[in-house]
Amino acid sequence: MHTHSRVLCRVKNSCTFDQTTAMRSTLFITTLLLAQLVFAQTSRIKHLKESDRLQANTFACHFFDRNTKYLPPPPSAINDEQAERWMHGMINRITSVIGLENRFRVKALFNYNNCSAICFSNDVGQDRFIQFDRAFLENYQRRTKNPWFTLGVLAHELGHHLSGHSLDGIGSRPNKELEADAFAGFVLQKLGCPLAQAQAVFSFLNETDGPPTHPVKKQRYAAIKRGWDNAAGLVSPETLRFNDADRIGFAIRWLQDAREATGDARWKHVQTSLDLAPTYAEAISEKGLVWMERGRYDSAIIYCERAIEQEPYIGLLRLNLAKVHYFNKNATLAKSFLQDALFCKPVFPEAYLFIAQVNLDERQWQEALLNTELALRMNPDKEPLRARLLVTHAEALFGLSRFKDAFAILKKAREVDPKNLKSFILFDEYKKRAGN
Repeated sequence: MHTHSRVLCRVKNSCTFDQTTAMRSTLFITTLLLAQLVFAQTSRIKHLKESDRLQANTFACHFFDRNTKYLPPPPSAINDEQAERWMHGMINRITSVIGLENRFRVKALFNYNNCSAICFSNDVGQDRFIQFDRAFLENYQRRTKNPWFTLGVLAHELGHHLSGHSLDGIGSRPNKELEADAFAGFVLQKLGCPLAQAQAVFSFLNETDGPPTHPVKKQRYAAIKRGWDNAAGLVSPETLRFNDADRIGFAIRWLQDAREATGDARWKHVQTSLDLAPTYAEAISEKGLVWMERGRYDSAIIYCERAIEQEPYIGLLRLNLAKVHYFNKNATLAKSFLQDALFCKPVFPEAYLFIAQVNLDERQWQEALLNTELALRMNPDKEPLRARLLVTHAEALFGLSRFKDAFAILKKAREVDPKNLKSFILFDEYKKRAGN
């Protein structure tokens, strides 16, 4: 019994020894792994601290075009604290009008020649930086003679941050730039900047050319206006966002207004129609007529032909090109396109009106009379068109020395459309010759 107890004791002590040894080995290995992990983490934190934790970012959204790849600047390029206080003050002005706290960081640089929205990784997320060159911005402000220039640039860059543009690793793109422009327009209006000066932030840009990452001047002016109008509570084509059907509807309305307008208003209405629907063939053709009215026949032909390429079977487009060729003194081409227009649309009072007006130019009074009679029998439903037909009919009668009939038709034209200018111009002379 005693011997058996001693054997059990030895077995028990042996098991205890083995367990203790195993636990000590496990503890040693765990401690070693933890030490290595802590050392690695300490090294990482030290590395981030030494570089001011600005090494994790590779992309940025720049105001002035620059490659989107980004490397943090060397210490020798860092500017002074005064410039950073200057920038912080402007950020405070902007964040105060949009109801946000200023949580942005700034970094002033020498010879950076830009202003950029940049995100740098930190231990828990990212810091949003505005990196800038004060001397460069102030030089551009003097160059543009616009006291709102730097604020506009800064508002644009803050717009990148607040829209999340600096987070996707892509950098500047045209759609991002236009969103940031609209935000800048909104902010500038709230700060009291007039629309013209808000848009003039981009006055230094070329009218048509631009880098692939940034839009052209006209688009940026429109984006600024969208944001500015939105802040002012105004409704304009720039502030409205429609589906394609809505855009065509508004484009048609602007084109109708253009056809009744003259001078700069006519040009503006046509351009607004095209801004809403750039492929709207009738608006493209109408722009050709505006160029014709300005004596720019080459441009007029280009636009009218472009419209026909898009819509080959619309008679009105061929009629417009016929008009351009006629006034460019190419009667043969004018006649050809006029015939095409009537082939596409046989019941076409506008075409017969044009033929009658050509008849008047050539003193073919009887032909003009017949063509206006034919057009009037087509019962045009638009009052301005009917009035123009009646005035042309009256002119044909006057040319045939049928003065009383001419005056009677002219009075009827005035009743149909009191705004018809030509009926007012001819009225006194026709009344006098009619003996009234």
